[in-house]
Amino acid sequence: MRRVAALVLTLAAACAGEPQVRTTRFSVGGMVCHSCEEGICASVRKLDGVLECTADFKAGAAEVRHDPARVPAAEIAGAITKLGYTASPVDAPPATD
Repeated sequence: MRRVAALVLTLAAACAGEPQVRTTRFSVGGMVCHSCEEGICASVRKLDGVLECTADFKAGAAEVRHDPARVPAAEIAGAITKLGYTASPVDAPPATD
């Protein structure tokens, strides 16, 4: 029942034009320094729909706050990959029926 209510609220917000902000964590391979972190976030922030990006080379991870309707996680991972790193979302969005 809660899942249905959450879906209804999500659809209502989407119809109202409100952005659905999500924080997606990515596993990023190949980062070796702070410059890597800065380069990744600079590139990701250029994507329309990205609000914030942080990266941590020691953890091999990045977190991105974004509107998935404007920039899906796959597109963010693609932008990171184009820089020569490996990237994949750690937490996939919930499946919808």
